[in-house]
Amino acid sequence: METTLQTKYRIFKLVFESNVHDHGSMWTYKHIHGEENREFNSEKEALEWVHENPTLMIKCREFVILPVYHLVLA
Repeated sequence: METTLQTKYRIFKLVFESNVHDHGSMWTYKHIHGEENREFNSEKEALEWVHENPTLMIKCREFVILPVYHLVLA
């Protein structure tokens, strides 16, 4: 029996958040509004989607493509 590993990717926007109470700040990952469940089979596929949706990506100029889970198919 042959098994394969499949990785799914998602695009997250980077948001700089500052906390006034403790004077700290950090970058956090947030879902792109309306695209929370969109998954890609490769980073290349995700980048192609970014190029095809420039008006949506203007709202989140800083973004990262991350692997979100792996599937083992048997």
